[in-house]
Amino acid sequence: MADENTKVISMDEKPSIEDIPQIEKEEVEEEKELTGAKKLEKQITDSFHTVSRKLKETINVELFLPDIHEWIFGKLKQGPTLIIGEKIGRFAERIAVEGIKTIARETSVSYVSPKTEVKDKKILEKLEIKPFILDKISTIEDTFLNIIIIFALKRLSTKDQEKLLSNCKRVLARDGQMIVVGEFYPKSAILMPISITKEGFKTIKNKIFRKNITRPLTQIEKIADKLELKFFDVKEDAGGRIRTYVFTKRWGALIT
Repeated sequence: MADENTKVISMDEKPSIEDIPQIEKEEVEEEKELTGAKKLEKQITDSFHTVSRKLKETINVELFLPDIHEWIFGKLKQGPTLIIGEKIGRFAERIAVEGIKTIARETSVSYVSPKTEVKDKKILEKLEIKPFILDKISTIEDTFLNIIIIFALKRLSTKDQEKLLSNCKRVLARDGQMIVVGEFYPKSAILMPISITKEGFKTIKNKIFRKNITRPLTQIEKIADKLELKFFDVKEDAGGRIRTYVFTKRWGALIT
C-alpha cells in the first residue's frame, strides 16, 4: 500500500522540469568574443611585423643582395664581364667559375686584397680584382658584354656618376648590357620620412666627423638619357628603395 505522503503522478500529468541554465550558449558567445580578440591581436601583430620588416629593409639594404645577385646572374651573357661595386668578391668569383673572363673593381673601404675576397685561390688566375679608382677606369680598353655596377654610384657626386657611366658605355659591347644597382628614396609614403630622417643623421655625422656620406641616387635616369643609354628593364626591391636598371647601347640589343 502506498505511503500517504507519496505523491502519485498519473500518466497524463507531465512533470515540471526547471529550465536548464544557458551555460553552453554563454560559453559559445564568450568563445566568439575571444576569437574576435585573437583576430584583432593577430592583425596588430602582423601589422607590427610588416612595419618592423620594412624598417629593417630601409636600414639594411644588404638583405636584398643575395636576391639581386641571383637575378643578375640569370641575365648574364656568356662573355667578358666588368663588375664595379661594394663587396663584390664572392659574386665575381661565382661568375669567373663559369669560365667567364671577369674584371672586378671593389669600392668597399674594407677591401684589403684579392686573397681576402676570393675563397678559391685558383680562380684568381681567371679573375682580376683590384680596388676601384675612378680615374683608372678610363684606362680600361677591353670590351665587355656585361658591365655590372653595384652600389658604386652612391659614393660619387653627380658629375662623377656621369663620368663613370660614360666610361662604362665606352667599353660596353654593341650587344652588351649595363646593369646598375643603386639606392633611391623609397616610393612608399610610409618609408619616405624614415629615409629622410636617416639621411639627416648622415649629414650631421658628416659635419661632426668629417666623413664622406652616401646618398640615395636622384639623377640616374637623367644621366642615362644624356648618355643616350637605352632603358631595357628594371627590378625594384624594398618599396623601390633599391632599383636594378638594365641599359644597352642600342634598341634590341638584348632581344634574341
